[in-house]
Order: sequence, then C-alpha cells, then structure tokens
Amino acid sequence: MRVAVWAAVVVAVVAPRLVGFTTDSDAYLDVAGNLRDGRGLVQTVVDFWRPGNPDALGMWPPLYPAGIAALSLLGLPLEAAARLLSALAYVAFAIAFHSLARRAGGRGFAFVAAIVVLLGPGLAQAGATAWSESLYLFLLTAGLVGAFDLTHRGVRPPAGAREAAWAGLVLGLAADTRYMGIALVPLVFALLWGGQLRRRVLAAWTAGAALPIALWLGHNLAEFGRLLGPGLPTGSRTPLEVLVAMAAALRWEFLPNAFAHLPWLAFPALAGVFGATVWAIRAGGAPRWAALAALMQLACVAFAVWRSGINDPQGRYTLVAWPFLGLVVCAAVHVAITRLFAGRRSERVAEIMAAGLALVVVGAGLGRFVGTTVAPPAQAVARRHAQVALTRLMPPGPEPVLTDSGHLLRLTTGRAAVQVPPERFRVREFTAVDARLWREHGVKQAIFRTDDHARLGAYLEQRLSGGEGSWAAEDSAAGYVRYRVGP
Repeated sequence: MRVAVWAAVVVAVVAPRLVGFTTDSDAYLDVAGNLRDGRGLVQTVVDFWRPGNPDALGMWPPLYPAGIAALSLLGLPLEAAARLLSALAYVAFAIAFHSLARRAGGRGFAFVAAIVVLLGPGLAQAGATAWSESLYLFLLTAGLVGAFDLTHRGVRPPAGAREAAWAGLVLGLAADTRYMGIALVPLVFALLWGGQLRRRVLAAWTAGAALPIALWLGHNLAEFGRLLGPGLPTGSRTPLEVLVAMAAALRWEFLPNAFAHLPWLAFPALAGVFGATVWAIRAGGAPRWAALAALMQLACVAFAVWRSGINDPQGRYTLVAWPFLGLVVCAAVHVAITRLFAGRRSERVAEIMAAGLALVVVGAGLGRFVGTTVAPPAQAVARRHAQVALTRLMPPGPEPVLTDSGHLLRLTTGRAAVQVPPERFRVREFTAVDARLWREHGVKQAIFRTDDHARLGAYLEQRLSGGEGSWAAEDSAAGYVRYRVGP
C-alpha cells in the first residue's frame, strides 16, 4: 500500500508541471477517438506515402489506445482518459515492481528499490504523460512476476495450468502494448524451460502468451502483408554507431544530471551498472530475470534503430529498461553492504544506507528534472497558442488536410490529416504524383508552420514559396499558414 501511495504522490507532483502530450500522444488519441466512434482501429493522420485515409493501425500495437477509448466511454474527454490511464498504470506498475523486488530481497529492500525506480525522472514523466510506457511496464512486470512464481514456489504446491495461462496472457498483453514485448516471450520461455516447469504447465503459459500476440500479428499480416505492420525507412547507421549512441544516451537516462555532465564519473558509473548486470545474471533468481529483461529490451531498441530510420536510442525507447536495471543495481549494492556489515543487524544497515544513497543520487536528478526539463510553462503556452491558431485556420470538416502538424491538427480540430514527416523519417521525397493522389482522396487545403520550409523537401518548398507555381496562401495565424492545394 505504501508503494502505491508513493507512486500516486510522484504523479501528483509531476503531472501539473507537464504538458502531458507529445506527437505520439496525439497519435494515440487519434486512434482511440476513431475506435470510440465506431471507425475501428484506424489512423486518420497518415504519412504521405501511405495508401489511404483512414489507414489501418499497425505502427504500434492497439492496447493503449483501446484502453483510452474504454475509459472515455465513462464520459471522460480523450485527453483526460489518456493521462488517467497512464497514471493508473504507473501506480499499478509500482505495486507489480514491488512484488518483483520482494523476490530479489526482503520487504524493506523492495521498498527502497521501488523508491529508486519510481523517482527516475523518465519514469515519473511517463506516469504523467499520455504515453504507453506505464501500461507496458505494468503488464511486463506483472507478467514476469507471474512467470517467476511458476518455478519458484517455496512451500506452495506446484503451479497449475490455469495459473500459468493467466501469467502468460499478461505478458502477451504487454506485447500488444509495445512491439518489443514480443521478444520477452521467448526469453521467459527459456527461463521457464530452464526452471524445469512441467510440460503441461509450460504449454499453458505459452498458449496464454501467444494468443494476444497471434491475434495482433494476424491483423498486421492481413492489412500490410507484414507481421510488424507497415514498413519504415531503412536505417543508415552502422551497428557500432548505434551502440555508441546508446551508450551516450544511457549516460543521460540512467544517471542524475549532475553526474552525466562529468564524463570521468558518468562512464565508470555506467560501467558499474552493467557490471552489476553481469553479477545479477550469475547470481540467478529475480535479479537474473530483471537483468535479462533489461538487456533484451535494450537489444530490441538497438536492432530497431539499426534497421529502421527511427528516433535515436534514448528517452522513451530506453526508459523501459530502467526499472529492471535499477532493481539489479539495488540488489548488487544491497548484497555488497550486507557483506560489508556482516552481523545480526546487517540487513537493517544495508537498507538504511541504500535508501540514503538512493535518495541523494536519484533525488538530485529528479530535483533538477522537475526544476527545468519537467516544468516548461512556455511549452504549454506554445501548445495552447498553436491549438488556438489551428482552430481558427481550419474549421471542422470531412476533408483531410496536408500538414506537418498532423497529430496536433487532428486532436485540435477533428480533421483527418496527411502528415509530411521530417526528412529523416521519409522513405522518399514528395512529388507531383503524391499531390495528385491526395487531391483524389479529398485534400483541398494544407497547413504548414512558417519556419524552415526547406525541411519539407524541394517540391513542397516550391509550392509554399509564393512564387510561380506555388499554392495560394489563404490565411495565417501564430506561425501557421493555410494554403489552397492547387494542381
């Protein structure tokens, strides 16, 4: 109970200091609104090379937007439902993580580890933002706890098939929240196999995990001809460049800000984190499960960045590994302190010293985060100004709009949007063929920000230049211009 209260307090402190929405958040709300209104799991903000508008969902799994849609049926606005779902999932994750930590140490250790993890700035932000990470981490952690208990029974009777099926189902639902969860299923299967779980029970767990994943992958195969949804631009970085970028990113993600600014301290500390990970794998038990879960997720991020032209391996992408690495580090420190102060009260000394160290290190990072990164009032004001401008420029209507601000436009005005992505995320340049195609789909108007049209590509830069052959500018407001899409 005290862990749940602590998590709720963290969300209550951080949430008012956050805008709470990013481009990805708006995309989730777009799908949730379509699902709630009976249009199915479709997107009405699609990239310019995609075949139609609305377009089938496949860029990410459906569970988070489906949860938003379900909460909105209670009368909540989509925005409130999205942040409420993230907050509830954050609290639920805290309870599940405490359960996992108890399997790595005692009750006192579990509470200290939970404080360390929940104070992580990125995780606190995820609990107060319309992102899928909190829901994913709750389901993943609960699934790991359920699977771990199948082979670590203590005095309890052997696990049955029903318990195993439910544990597998929870982990399968995590994979239906974020694609990387799929990679955790064979990992946990191997751990269960190594734990000599009875075949009938292992088969029940496997069936429970495979069912939700198979349903979603079947949807993708039917819609896109690919198991993991529509294709993305091919990545241009080498594996070595990806690993270097990830190491640099983890320096900022897993260390307090003051430490991250000191390379001579940051990189040895990061090396210590992975040294603790090696120790955990060798030690076995819950620390081994946590270490392997963290490494598998980081490997998924590295592979995705290498193969596809997506974001850098940082922020939300690596955030999901932090709780498990945090547990590993806490377990390693706890063991070290216990051995150093061997004796009757060594456990209490270890808990007190670990708690003090955690509060100083992680608290310093969170304090800096709350004071700067997490509290940008200008960001909220800028977002409101943009929404006011978009409302003025684009009244509601059935026709889709060509834009570089598709998700915000869709959220603000209800208009479907054809999104022109940044250069690094485009599979090819925009051409006159695309313009003709989207006019055939009903695109008559376009809205673009006024800054740096060169980033949109040569064709669009010419159309927005105001010179010969350009589209007619109809109106402007707060850094946006509305155009009439011509031939």
